[in-house]
Amino acid sequence: MKNVIPIVMAGVIGIYGLIVAVIISQSIVTPSTERNNAYSTYTGLAHLCAGLCCGVSGLAAGACIGIVGDYGIRAVGYRASQITLFPSDKEAAGYSTIPDEDRGGDDVSGSDDQNKLFVGMLIMLIFSEALALYGMIVALIVSQHSYSCG
Repeated sequence: MKNVIPIVMAGVIGIYGLIVAVIISQSIVTPSTERNNAYSTYTGLAHLCAGLCCGVSGLAAGACIGIVGDYGIRAVGYRASQITLFPSDKEAAGYSTIPDEDRGGDDVSGSDDQNKLFVGMLIMLIFSEALALYGMIVALIVSQHSYSCG
């Protein structure tokens, strides 16, 4: 279940873009039949800047989430299963070396280390998501600027 968190957070960034797109599209007025333009260049450029602001911040946040999520999930998964990236002739220490008898409070699986890695990854993912959230907030503020022609 921990592996799904970066995917969900990346999906939220797409929802940010959808929110900004719907708000911008609702503020575009249709031209009249007399060919009078009510949608000014100023308003058009404000909407362009709002879209770019949300898009570029979403791209940066998505790259951060992708990198942190990839390395974080690999580190948590490899630590839990003791898999090595480069196999060698020596026998790897892993679950096969766990003794059958219970020796007390020794935790061989390393779940404490795994939880520390996961918490660190989650904090980095949250701050990466904040980049896209800030971009959406700025885009909503910029998209409200308008100038009506005529």
